[in-house]
Amino acid sequence: MKKTIRHQAVDILNTVSQTRMFAGDLLDAGLDEQNLSGTADGRLLTHLVYGVLRMQGHLDWILACLYRGDYAKMEDTVKNVLRTGLYQLKFSDRLPEFAVVDEAVKIAKRINQGAGGLVNAVLRSYLRNTEKIAFPSLEENPAQHIATFHSHPLWLIHIWLDIFGREETLALCQANNDLPPLTVRVNTLKATREALAERLTAEGFACEVTKFSPDGIRLTDPPRPIQKTLFFKEGFVRLQDEAAQMIAWLVSPQSGDSILDVCAGSGGKTSHLAAQMQNKGRIVAMDRDMDKITQLKKDASRMAVSIIDTRQADLSQPLSAEFTNCFDQVLVDAPCSGTGTLRRNPEIKWRLKDADLNIFSKAQKVILQNASHAVKKDGRLIYCTCSLVPAENDDVIRQFLAANPQFTVEKKPAAIPDALGDRRGFFRTYPQRHNTDGFFGAILRRRI
Repeated sequence: MKKTIRHQAVDILNTVSQTRMFAGDLLDAGLDEQNLSGTADGRLLTHLVYGVLRMQGHLDWILACLYRGDYAKMEDTVKNVLRTGLYQLKFSDRLPEFAVVDEAVKIAKRINQGAGGLVNAVLRSYLRNTEKIAFPSLEENPAQHIATFHSHPLWLIHIWLDIFGREETLALCQANNDLPPLTVRVNTLKATREALAERLTAEGFACEVTKFSPDGIRLTDPPRPIQKTLFFKEGFVRLQDEAAQMIAWLVSPQSGDSILDVCAGSGGKTSHLAAQMQNKGRIVAMDRDMDKITQLKKDASRMAVSIIDTRQADLSQPLSAEFTNCFDQVLVDAPCSGTGTLRRNPEIKWRLKDADLNIFSKAQKVILQNASHAVKKDGRLIYCTCSLVPAENDDVIRQFLAANPQFTVEKKPAAIPDALGDRRGFFRTYPQRHNTDGFFGAILRRRI
């Protein structure tokens, strides 16, 4: 028997719970396999998976109140049936209540034969007791309220309350639970933003130029996935959040520069640098993951970029001597917690632990130190993360500067609007302020 969309949503949630895979990758594969991209069923599947992941903490608070046993010990497979059912009852009105409960029971029985009665009892208890379920008071316990009602881990809320205060922490968490905008970067090696926006509009896409990035376009309710269009296949655009687009503007490379990108990943920022350099100069793009390097090469070819030299390298180890003191600019887009991308990758909220921040910051300090040896005199070292946690940002820079007095902080270039900087010259974006992912960036000039 073919699985329903709601059963498929539970299956994806179970895979996310049991592996390190991301919901977006699983959804893309499932939508392609069943030709559901752009269909009502495809939109429903996406809505359920991301909705449950975003609101998981909220849902779990309610379910723990309703379940008579120890909810923490319940199997994730059963939890995900309950979460999906409860999400529909509380946040979605696409099915009548009785139909939601009935299908949840059927899914539970197919996953765990003995779980049908439990699912039925808990969901019906919710319908009977909707008005009786209380969340912690915002006034009496703001951290616990924000964590449970707005669905974020408590340890992270404590960090953000110290940084932002109560009202902005609330705004940040609310923004993280919103749908992120669909933003593409125009490949200026092939078209101007204005010309491409006209062509997209003619094809039925509603376009809005981005506020901060000179190369970005936001697509509202696209008639079909942009990845399925010739615009994408022929390399005119790349999916890229506006804040991520601003990193290339932070680097501000010149045509003919020599640039080292030490944690290049699949190359979104690398190809943007190449476009700003008018495909003239040299970029060495490194990553330890060969699959990402393969994807980078494929994407560079699609976007007509020819100046990228790829190398497999792990920056937890020193660079080879051939790279010492020879680059105008070195970009360190460091592996991080991803706390600035929670609206795009909500599963990060439930995987990340407080202790992980120390692991990330230690690795970031090593990578930054190793990368710094490649910067020539008067060259620049650019450090960035998609994290909203000081341990991965300000603290890393402070310790690096203390150990490397030959580097000093340089103010952001004119291409970065004042709204995206702080008084120390660091680059910062926030979902609640800028409707972008959260990023941090610092420019360090080597003086000696």
